[in-house]
Amino acid sequence: MRRLVAQELFKLRTTPAAWVALVVTLGLAVASVISNILVPSNGPAFGSEDHINQALSVSALTSMVMLTIGILVMAGEYRHRTIMQTYLGEPRRSLVLIAKLATVGGLGALLGAVIFGIAYTVAVTVYAANGVHTLPVDLTQLWLGATLASSVYGLLGVALGSLTRNTVAAILGGIGWAMIIENGILQNVVPEVAKWLPTGAGVAVTSVGSVADTLLTPWLAAVVLVGWAAAIAGLAARISLPREAH
Repeated sequence: MRRLVAQELFKLRTTPAAWVALVVTLGLAVASVISNILVPSNGPAFGSEDHINQALSVSALTSMVMLTIGILVMAGEYRHRTIMQTYLGEPRRSLVLIAKLATVGGLGALLGAVIFGIAYTVAVTVYAANGVHTLPVDLTQLWLGATLASSVYGLLGVALGSLTRNTVAAILGGIGWAMIIENGILQNVVPEVAKWLPTGAGVAVTSVGSVADTLLTPWLAAVVLVGWAAAIAGLAARISLPREAH
């Protein structure tokens, strides 16, 4: 397993697109924090818990980035027809899937934690420059939530990539489901159902203030989020692995 994970890390380190994605993610996260703090709006009061929660909502970005990376790690092998070499090196396909899940999940946790840490540092600096020297939020929950959400969405990406074996379909389907179906439709039509789905659970573990009042508790949401990842990964293992690889 250690060898397989090392191979997956090597593939990611030697893929320019992965480094570009990380740099872009960092830039967008910093820009998002600054704009959410400084751009005037009719939203929550400046420096309030809700305002700070909005400023620190970078996990939505890192989660979508990790979903995409997870899809590319798995479905990309089918697209570039390198999956046969991977399976020749390790005929036990389940171990290959587990290695990809472990690699992307670990990378997602690292990305989520680091980007949130940078976002928090930027937020503290910008708020202090504008007279707010204390951020009244549960920093531990937000940091752990960002770490977990980014990791789990990476796992979901690997599972979706395994199920579809098509990078474009999986990326469009995954992001479309999260942003349009769940967030845009179900959240407004049937919020009691939407909060039990991956996006709803992801928002719950990364939110405080009035937004969190209508969602699952953070600990329950964490269990639900991990449960979705385990269920879809299990479905991928059952359906995709026995299929002919080509």
